[in-house]
Order: sequence, then C-alpha cells, then structure tokens
Amino acid sequence: MTRLLFACAAVALLAAACGGSSSSSNTPAPTRSSPTAGARTSAAGTTPAAGATSAAPATATQYGATVEVTGIVGIVNNALNQLNIQHLSGVNVRKISVDSRTSIKRASGGSLTLAEIRPSDRIIAQGKLNDRQDTLLATLITVEQVVQGAQPGG
Repeated sequence: MTRLLFACAAVALLAAACGGSSSSSNTPAPTRSSPTAGARTSAAGTTPAAGATSAAPATATQYGATVEVTGIVGIVNNALNQLNIQHLSGVNVRKISVDSRTSIKRASGGSLTLAEIRPSDRIIAQGKLNDRQDTLLATLITVEQVVQGAQPGG
C-alpha cells in the first residue's frame, strides 16, 4: 500500500513539474514558442548568452540598414552617378547610386572609377537603401570585370 501511495505521489509530482496534470484531458499542455521577455533571438533561432546582443538580418523593409546586392551591370550612367543592374541576390533593387564617398574596388585588387565599370561586369554592392527602397546608396562596390572578348560582340 505504501508503494502504491509513493508511486501516485511521484506521478503527481512529475506531472506538476512538467506542466501537466495527472487527470486525463484531450487538451494538450500549452507550449512556449517564444523566448522570455527581454531576450533576443539570433538569426540561427537560439537565444544568445546573457549580455550578448544580436542584430536582425537586413531586409529590404529596413530603411537605413546596411544591405548587400549582387548583380550584373546593365547600364553605367556617369551623368547620374548610377548603375542599373540585373539583380542576382540580396536586396531586390535595380539601381545603385554612387557618390564621392563610394569605394569602388576590383575583385582581384586595386581600385576603379565609375567610368571604368562596363556592362556585363559582375558586382557586389554594399550600402543603405534610399527612402523609397528602390535604389541602393553604395558605400562599397566590388567589381569582377568581364574579360574582353568573352562577351557577345567583344
């Protein structure tokens, strides 16, 4: 009899500790799907250690966030200091704006000017979105230039 009482008490204690009850119910126990208040979740979905912070990944909807786009140059407009690109990955923009603070580098090393970028060059551009989120205001552009003769008509 003592063993039976001990077993019932143990089951009740385990059920209470797990958030369930010893009574039979068709309603599942509630689950907690979000971290505790004040905790931030990293991009991998885990909660960082105490005192650590994590930045959310940049998306096209975050005005002013530093973002990146990869694409193929279509048109170089020196008069407007702008590149039109065919978007490959990253934020979904088709125009990249360049100013005096923009650093333009070759993938193989060295620097370039906007006038030296050609259609069909591959680029990776980093910067901030404008307020309409249709143009990237570039701070850094890395260019992989197409070899002359490798493009049609070259």
